[in-house]
Amino acid sequence: MPQRRKIGLALGGGGARGFAHLGVLIALEENNIPLDFISGTSMGAVVGAARAIGTDLHLLSRLISCLDINELLQLSDSTIREVQKAIGRGLVEYVRGSDWHASENFPQDLARIYELFSLLTANKDFSDTLIPFAVVAADLETGDRIVITEGKLYKAIAASAALPGTFSPVEHQGRYLIDGGVIDKIPVSVVIDLGAETVIAVDTGAPLTRNVKTTLDSLLQSQRITSHELTRLQLERARQRIDGRLILLRPEVSEITMLAFKHVADAISAGKQEAYAHMDEIKKLCALS
Repeated sequence: MPQRRKIGLALGGGGARGFAHLGVLIALEENNIPLDFISGTSMGAVVGAARAIGTDLHLLSRLISCLDINELLQLSDSTIREVQKAIGRGLVEYVRGSDWHASENFPQDLARIYELFSLLTANKDFSDTLIPFAVVAADLETGDRIVITEGKLYKAIAASAALPGTFSPVEHQGRYLIDGGVIDKIPVSVVIDLGAETVIAVDTGAPLTRNVKTTLDSLLQSQRITSHELTRLQLERARQRIDGRLILLRPEVSEITMLAFKHVADAISAGKQEAYAHMDEIKKLCALS
């Protein structure tokens, strides 16, 4: 009997938009699409971990839709306001001469996300996953891409989701790690390294916007342009590695801002719609070799 190619799923970042990954996963499960490997960055790591440990996705969807994540993490739903708050915190730290490396108190923001992610992953380890799983974070001091495949799931995904300016860096084996989207927004190459021969990738990143009116808008837009170009090059290189056996899903979540977790249900619905819109292509791509 012919053997099918190993299928990998690469889930990107995007904050609240990233819950579209859950909708994609539900659609894949409803259509019996097997997954052999999963990699995740930021919110993709959160959702990917849940799938890797065998969580009931419909139950998780209902749970997530009921939680007030903004309240749990004490975040506003405005990215601009969060950036302004981060700039303010930075100025205070500069004036006071603060050094987060030397802080003796465990950051309260990390305590909150540790608690949330521990709940979502049932406090399990990578060794408990039913599907091989990898999480991507970035080393704040060197810029290295750090791929985590062992230890507590909640700590790895907290590092991968530690948005600079909003959450403190996560200490891991002597390194300080931040949001993996800084270096690898859609970790296709990581899931190929795990063994995938065919990849389904999901992009829930921020779209480029033409509504640039202020200096801060210009700063954010320039970062998006750099990120988009880096991601394009990484996807192109990954596609070549697997002879083009890559399908990229882009759920329509452009109206959801990064921290607008009150729109989780909309993001999940958008992910499911996008997966179903491409289901024939997905099935063809994942057919027996």
